[in-house]
Amino acid sequence: MLVLMVGLAVLAAPLVAGEEEIMKNLTTVTWAHAVNNKTYLEAVLASDISMLEADIVIGHVIGKDGPPIPIMAHPPATTSDISLGDFLTAVLQYNNGNPKQKGVKLDFKSIEAFEKSQEQIAQFSKPEVTFPLWLNADILPGPVNATTTPVDPLKFIALGAKHPRAVLSLGWTTNYGGNITLGEYSREQIGTMLRLVNERVNQTVTFPVRAGLASNSQPVLLDLLRETASLNSTITVWSSEGDAVEVDRLRALILTVGLEKTYLDIPHDLAAKLHLPSDTNLNY
Repeated sequence: MLVLMVGLAVLAAPLVAGEEEIMKNLTTVTWAHAVNNKTYLEAVLASDISMLEADIVIGHVIGKDGPPIPIMAHPPATTSDISLGDFLTAVLQYNNGNPKQKGVKLDFKSIEAFEKSQEQIAQFSKPEVTFPLWLNADILPGPVNATTTPVDPLKFIALGAKHPRAVLSLGWTTNYGGNITLGEYSREQIGTMLRLVNERVNQTVTFPVRAGLASNSQPVLLDLLRETASLNSTITVWSSEGDAVEVDRLRALILTVGLEKTYLDIPHDLAAKLHLPSDTNLNY
């Protein structure tokens, strides 16, 4: 039996036109992660999950020859049974005529993958296509002394601007978990992101931040959101299994930022400890 890997999170726009109420609590929409093969995609489309996160690399569809193309896979994999184009087509076909739209968050692992995906993305970022579309990459180095190479920030933002209806999800690489249990987003790291966004971005933006680090970073994250408010900015709080998280601090961050400005993408056990409202009632 296929088990859906589900986290808690939210969309940047109502799932259905006129669904304003859901925007009052953006922690109540479900996600599926690593939707990188046909079987899982079909299962998620048949479920109640509302947002599909998937990874894009350059590689080959199994059984097909030709030059490398954008496919649904997570490094180090370079093969998949579905291409980016076929993935997006399947989501569009589901959404056509369906009153409850499913959205996608496309996580690009390299600037090459994003560059070579432009033609496919363009077909689904037209104004007449209405399902939520997020374009995600870690574009800056972050805590704690992260060594993973970020996706080229200037190229990613410039290419993302060609799809103005899409939400840009702009994050930092991180080095956290395991023996690393302390850290925060520094004012310098936040400032670098602010300069990039305020100089170059003119569309809706969300900032994915790791829960264990974000809980220690409330002042600078509030500054980040305040300085990018004109872009309808939000944070997307995410966490890996086993990350050290100060629950009380995280809850304080979420309630200070506001449920209407905070996306949640965290394990179920951590979400349960937060004791957040489970409906659109904001009287907390």
